[in-house]
Amino acid sequence: MDNKDRILKMLEEGKITSEEAIRLMEAMESKESDASESKRSSHSDEQNRQQNRHSQQERQSGKSSGNFAGAGEAWDQFVGEFQKIVNPEKANETYSNVKSKFENQKYASQVFGSLEKAFDSVKNSNIDSMFSAGAKNRLIETIDEDFSNISVDITNGNVVIVPTDRVTTAKFEVTSFYRKLDKKRNYFQDIICEVKNGELMIVSDIRTARVNVELQVNPSIVNRLIVSSSNGNVTIENEELSDLTVDILNGNITLENVSANSAFTRTSRGNITVGGGGYGALELISMVGTVNTDRLNAKDLTVSSNGSVNLSLKEETESASINTNMGSINISVPQGRALEGRISTVVGQLNYPPDINVRFMKQQDIGLKELMLVNDTDERGLILEVGTKFGSVTLHRH
Repeated sequence: MDNKDRILKMLEEGKITSEEAIRLMEAMESKESDASESKRSSHSDEQNRQQNRHSQQERQSGKSSGNFAGAGEAWDQFVGEFQKIVNPEKANETYSNVKSKFENQKYASQVFGSLEKAFDSVKNSNIDSMFSAGAKNRLIETIDEDFSNISVDITNGNVVIVPTDRVTTAKFEVTSFYRKLDKKRNYFQDIICEVKNGELMIVSDIRTARVNVELQVNPSIVNRLIVSSSNGNVTIENEELSDLTVDILNGNITLENVSANSAFTRTSRGNITVGGGGYGALELISMVGTVNTDRLNAKDLTVSSNGSVNLSLKEETESASINTNMGSINISVPQGRALEGRISTVVGQLNYPPDINVRFMKQQDIGLKELMLVNDTDERGLILEVGTKFGSVTLHRH
């Protein structure tokens, strides 16, 4: 085996790099050639360089390089650690080890360069970006700017609003392998979270993935809250507002210990649940669903539904108007409170306790049953306007 063969053998075994092989070839050629053959030797060296570069590319893309033979296993290890990013120090250590193993190889260097750019694009002082294992992305953004109004518009996803005594924080969970990042804003594409003209706006029109939002906000800084959604549930807990609007197409609405001077809630398909809290004027609309309340404190209450309605009123309630097309109505009123108004049904029964003074109206041909609630006391009574077409109406005391 001559010197050239030895050099090529060392190159194939990965003991030397292609650059080192070229230098050895050139040194050997310069010793064996004389001055008259220098031009031909230069031409031969150029051919050897091209041949060696071609061989190097084949080894890097194929299996002739011993170092790259375990690239698939090492890459799987890196991806596994990255998906367990709850331990970022371990993931960073694994990334550094894998990178140092392949940093001298052309294609591996390009891959790691692209990954570093991707990591840098999501670094921001106000955003913690965490990609968890499985089909979920999570983002957390803190809101440092001043605002008094909130507008949340989510096309596909749940919305939860809870109180905090700290800085306002918006948490996003994006499902279905949504990985699109806006490089300019360092944020998910198609999601807006910003303060403009004193209003915090959170908007997502993503239809191909589900965007769940949890907003932690101090109740003392919010004046008006508007929440809308096309497909998802809305939950608001322990907030004090001046005006509240929740308007969704397909989903349930839950208000727990919420206080508002004026509140409007509507769902086209879903249930409405109100527990505790206090309201000046409260309107609940469920086109297809059930309306349930517990310890409801509302001065003026309006309920419209195509399903059943279950209400528990407090002493502070002055008037309540409840109407449903396909469902029964069950109302609990304070013990001893005077009542006035009327209740009616077309198909169903009218039930009431014996202490309520009522006057039956003449039953019509279509089967309408109607009775008047008579207030024979000096105090102002609770005004009730209650009616259903298909279902019973029941009044009872608590």
